[in-house]
Amino acid sequence: MLDERLLGLTFQLPDAQSTGVISFFGVLYHYRVAGPAETGLLVVVTDVSPLYLTVTAQHNVLEY
Repeated sequence: MLDERLLGLTFQLPDAQSTGVISFFGVLYHYRVAGPAETGLLVVVTDVSPLYLTVTAQHNVLEY
C-alpha cells in the first residue's frame, strides 16, 4: 500500500549517506536521496514507491 500522505513532508538528513531510514507516523521508511546528499540538508519527499521514498533537496523542488 502506497502512502501518498507522505508526499511533501520534509526532514533533515542526519548524515551524508544517499540512503537511510526515517520514521513518519510511527512507521519506518527507507529513503533515497535524488542528487548529492550532505549532513543537515533539508529534503522533501517527492515520490513514494513500495521499496523506498525518493527525497529531493528542498531548494531543487519546483512549486507551481
